[in-house]
Amino acid sequence: MESVFFLGASTPRGFVSHYDSLFQEVRHLTIIKGGSGCGKSTFMRAIGRAAQERGLEVSYILCSSDPDSLDGVILPQLSAAWVDGTAPHVLEPQLCGGSMNYLNFGEFYDSAAMQEKEEEIMSVQRKNAAQYPHVTACLAAADFLRGSIRLISETPAYQEETAAIAECIALSACKPVGDPQEAFSRRFLSAVTPKGLHFCQNTPASLCGRVYVLRDDYGLAPLLLEVLQARAQSLGHTCIACYSPLLPDGKPTHLLIPSADTAVVSESTLLPYSAPCFCRIDLNSTLPPKKRASMEFYVKTVTSLLYQAVAHIRAAKQQHDRMEALCKPFVDFAAVDRLTQKTIRKVFGEN
Repeated sequence: MESVFFLGASTPRGFVSHYDSLFQEVRHLTIIKGGSGCGKSTFMRAIGRAAQERGLEVSYILCSSDPDSLDGVILPQLSAAWVDGTAPHVLEPQLCGGSMNYLNFGEFYDSAAMQEKEEEIMSVQRKNAAQYPHVTACLAAADFLRGSIRLISETPAYQEETAAIAECIALSACKPVGDPQEAFSRRFLSAVTPKGLHFCQNTPASLCGRVYVLRDDYGLAPLLLEVLQARAQSLGHTCIACYSPLLPDGKPTHLLIPSADTAVVSESTLLPYSAPCFCRIDLNSTLPPKKRASMEFYVKTVTSLLYQAVAHIRAAKQQHDRMEALCKPFVDFAAVDRLTQKTIRKVFGEN
């Protein structure tokens, strides 16, 4: 079984990381350090592929700056993960050694030969970094306008209606399974990327047999999902709360409850959900037509700002690709491959 998430994303307050949640989720955590083009993503993808070949569940963590690249791989059945701990998602082990450690991919560079390109690489790196304040500004402006939408929609009457819908889903899908749960996993199912607004929409159906889809163009779902999450956890269920890049650590935009075989995801015009589903609920229709009409300006402007953020991330990606092209000639990929094969043999007890 394969799932795909983001653990970090560009948001209205800069890059937000949920990587530190892995300290509570796995016992064995390896944090990889290294610059551009040194083989970190290829290494992690090889571990994931080897696990899948052996019938294990794998969770791939995508890079929001390049969703074709990996920032992590998690093997839940082995309680193990390998993650890129390089900026912007800097991660340090709570106790280095034992079950947590570093893996230094910087040692695979030919440092002496690379010095002749250092000035050019650093220049390109500065051009890459210069795009991200513009990304943050666009997302902050979008979030400011989304605040107006939330003020219009978050009325006591709507809160009562969403609580009633959440309770109906809980009654039909969440049976008591044990003591109340306090801990839950944090993820992003969507992110602003160079390829546009990326939605990992195959993941809910991969982890859960029933997928409820909430049609939501006005940011109504988080209120409902907050209620549902509290209800599910009170019944002993484990939850994966997935956030929007515009609401990175408030109320969830999607909720996966694997222990109940149930997922509740939001879709919108910007991020449609086209994978198989069990049931669709139109939250838009819970708002009067006049109220929806009053929000159209904000919705359209938010859409424009998100697409502008995508344009800036795409420009950053172009500079990142240049950095990789400059760095790769100085990487000993044969040594990377030897480490990869050694790690796979060790992980799966095949030494």
